[in-house]
Amino acid sequence: MTDFQTGLMISAIGLLVTFSALGIFIGVMVLLQKLFPVKKESKKQDVVELQPVEITSEVKIESGVEEIAAALAAVSYLRSKRTGQLGATLLYGPGPYRTSR
Repeated sequence: MTDFQTGLMISAIGLLVTFSALGIFIGVMVLLQKLFPVKKESKKQDVVELQPVEITSEVKIESGVEEIAAALAAVSYLRSKRTGQLGATLLYGPGPYRTSR
C-alpha cells in the first residue's frame, strides 16, 4: 500500500467510527424518549386578573447608608489616583521573581 492509500483508509475508518458513534448516541436518545415520554399537564391554568397597586415613594434611610456612601466615595477616589500610574511599574525594572533565576 502506498502512503496515499493508507491515509485514505485511516480517514475512512475515522469517519466510519465517528458517524457510527453519533448514530448510537442518537439511537440512545430516541430509546430514552420512548421509555420516558413527556407527560402532558392536564390541569388548566386559571387566568388571574392583575389589580392595580398603589406605589408610594418613601425613602427610608438606614443607619449604614452614610457609611456605605463614604466607602464608595473613598474607593472611587483611590481608583482615580491609581489610573495615573499606568506605566510606573515599567520604571522599576524586573521584580524579585525574575531576578532570582
